[in-house]
Amino acid sequence: MVKKALTGLVLLVTTAALASEATPPIQVSRVRAALDRIPVSKHDKTPERAEQHAANLEAFAQEIARVSERAPLPPRQWAALLVAIGGAESHYDTEVTAGRCLPAMCDHGKARSAFQVHRLRFVEELWDNAPGNIAVQVDLADKVLRKTWGTCLPQGVAMPQAAFRGFAGVSCSWPMRGEALRVGYYNRAMGAVVEP
Repeated sequence: MVKKALTGLVLLVTTAALASEATPPIQVSRVRAALDRIPVSKHDKTPERAEQHAANLEAFAQEIARVSERAPLPPRQWAALLVAIGGAESHYDTEVTAGRCLPAMCDHGKARSAFQVHRLRFVEELWDNAPGNIAVQVDLADKVLRKTWGTCLPQGVAMPQAAFRGFAGVSCSWPMRGEALRVGYYNRAMGAVVEP
């Protein structure tokens, strides 16, 4: 009995090791390169904000790479989805990241983070702590994406559109507003995070 348990444990550890070799860790530098392919918001093009924006992108790259390692999809694909969502929602704008949205921004105060997540019951604690905290913002988006990415797949919606519609909480039946932009950013990001 003990021998069977040990054999099962060895098999489990070996399988896990092979799985981790099959999907090598995504490098922060590749995620950073993907973020560089997202247009900068007009506000962050000013010299006063350019330095802070660059520092924020470094932090976003670290955090997106971190959460992508244990994602339900290959890390590079997961990272590209997150990069595209943040890019389409906010261009990783410094003020939005800091939680200082202008009145017409952030869905008129209903959304937080560079990923523009609304207050949802399963992420309330993260939502409350998101302004100015990049690690929390990425965890918030990651948690929502993990819960919703496959919602539209049973209706025959292809990736990445299925993930974007699920994340946004819109109908799976037709393209969402801004979907082509998200797909474009996703394709740009995938071009940066793939193996050379």
